[in-house]
Amino acid sequence: MGMRGMRVVVCCVVAMLCLLCELAQAADKLPADSPADQTDKRILGDRFSFDAGLKFWVAKWQPAGFVSTNNNTLQVNTSRTSDTTAMLGPSLTGTMRVQDDEWFNSVSVNFTWLQAGGFDFSPIGTSNGVPIDQTSATRRDYSIVAALSVWRGFGFFAGYYNMQQRFSSHSPSGFFSGTTQESVYISGPMIGFFGSGTVSGPLKAYANLAIGFYDQKSNNNPSGTVQTVEKAVQGYSSEFGLSLDGPSLRTGMGAIGSAVQMGFRAQIINSNLGQLANNDVTWGPTFQVVVRF
Repeated sequence: MGMRGMRVVVCCVVAMLCLLCELAQAADKLPADSPADQTDKRILGDRFSFDAGLKFWVAKWQPAGFVSTNNNTLQVNTSRTSDTTAMLGPSLTGTMRVQDDEWFNSVSVNFTWLQAGGFDFSPIGTSNGVPIDQTSATRRDYSIVAALSVWRGFGFFAGYYNMQQRFSSHSPSGFFSGTTQESVYISGPMIGFFGSGTVSGPLKAYANLAIGFYDQKSNNNPSGTVQTVEKAVQGYSSEFGLSLDGPSLRTGMGAIGSAVQMGFRAQIINSNLGQLANNDVTWGPTFQVVVRF
């Protein structure tokens, strides 16, 4: 997935946000997911809510990292695409409704942690029919975001994103000797906007679009120490999808709600390490099971 694919995703997100805006303008009341419209009082009351979700990102990944020899005398960087691997982890959201109005009605904080035990990548080439390299990697992403709802289900957010990548490579063809390892750290602030609204009954739609400014650190250098290799490179991410409210469990303290979500997420982080450098790109469908308090 290159820049053209990312543009398609961004266009889909913008179209989804425009559709949600039209639905919101046509509505005669607040979105159905607001506390004011709940028939069952939640455990935390009308002003506060907490969503605990288990999220899956079934992703393909094209990293920007180098494949290098164990003495760092030779570096090769061509497109390497992973197999499809599920990243999974918790996604926790706390929301406070500050006023019963369409404008500036709520604030929320979200923490999401996604991790995958192993991505296997296609080789960068062959030598006499034997793959030049066999590369695998583990990856961990997390983000902390604070959001402000400006009008109904639309608003802005700002936060922090952190990605850790650990690569391991060896050469079946003997192109380089031994096993090489590399650790890459990408982190920095991000800002964006979001939209959500009711499509029909329990079915809702959501979309978001963000831009980040990230520093990249790596131990791919002669000393083997972690050093900053790029500063404030731009990255873009977007996600859109549908959410379906499920049944509620009534307890003596209040109701516990549920929902399932399904969407598509893509992100691209620019790399300015040289002419051979690739952007770091990840894309694929997302799934989430949510319990709402």
